[in-house]
Amino acid sequence: MRRWILKFASYKKPDDIFDAVVSGKKTIETRPRNPKSRRDYSNIKSGDILVLKSLDSGRAIERIVLFNHTYDSVEEMVDEEDVEKILPGIGSKKSLLKVYEELKSRWGKTYAQKLETYGIVAIGID
Repeated sequence: MRRWILKFASYKKPDDIFDAVVSGKKTIETRPRNPKSRRDYSNIKSGDILVLKSLDSGRAIERIVLFNHTYDSVEEMVDEEDVEKILPGIGSKKSLLKVYEELKSRWGKTYAQKLETYGIVAIGID
């Protein structure tokens, strides 16, 4: 069992993503793959512990990993996973794809390149 620290920002308002994890509505966290990094999220295993830390407030919560699915693209992940567990309230696969396009712009070229080159992981948490 390994501990992973994953920091994350809000989406629309401070701590909205963190609060969704705390409430149990968000049960899938996603990250771009990066096999060239020692922190390649595709190496997360069932039973590992995620320490999810808000960049807004600094609050943290621990969750146990239930699964880790690797996909070649965001589109493939959105087709296979329950989008409401990734981003509660998003409403549709099309809307979630739009969010990922926005994130590529917001978080820059490196984030976009990792997604496009290596794909994405969907990490199921309790």
